[in-house]
Amino acid sequence: MEQLLSVFGYLKKQPNWQIVVDSQDPIYKGGEDLLSRDFTKELGNQYPGAFEEIDANLPKPLIDEIKITMFVNSDHAHDKVSRRSITGLLIFVGRTPVFYTSKRRRAIETSTYGAKFCGMKTAVKELIAVCFMLRCLGVKVKHASMICGDNVGVIQNATISESLLKKKHVAIAYHKTREAAAAGICHPIKTGRVDNFADTLSKAQTIKTFCTLVGGFMFGSEHVATDEEEC
Repeated sequence: MEQLLSVFGYLKKQPNWQIVVDSQDPIYKGGEDLLSRDFTKELGNQYPGAFEEIDANLPKPLIDEIKITMFVNSDHAHDKVSRRSITGLLIFVGRTPVFYTSKRRRAIETSTYGAKFCGMKTAVKELIAVCFMLRCLGVKVKHASMICGDNVGVIQNATISESLLKKKHVAIAYHKTREAAAAGICHPIKTGRVDNFADTLSKAQTIKTFCTLVGGFMFGSEHVATDEEEC
């Protein structure tokens, strides 16, 4: 828990865009141990045999590993008619955004917790697909990829082995995410609400907020939108 709180403290002090898109940032170097809490070992007892299945016929890596980072966010009861939630995903390979999606869910979630955990499950599935694609292209993918979300409860339940499932209707999403963490595929971490780039894909934003978020990963954290700025 102390390591987890240290991570939150680090994220609060540092511009999040540098943490997630800059492979040279200290969080990947000297600070890597801080983020590398051994979820695989802690969750391994609950998910024995959890592993990432990698096809032996994939080509041998031709280049060094590139960090993969994903942002995920879900807007609970987004649709005012059907009250279905919407999930937004944004994936970076290194500094480059390579995949995004904004999709309304088919099922109606009864809580924000359920909507965000189901969004996390979708993120895990897309992450596995991206890892497979990169391996097919000869890119080395070995370490767990970070999935950044802004819901503390979801992050804690996805990573802390002592947490308990209290929502039966999200059991599949819950165990899918935790099993992926145990297998070393993903590493869910907390990001601030105002720094979650996936917000642009899950809910309506003011022009200033939208331009600030988009400018954050397109141009850098020094880009701050003004009220008069046009996207």
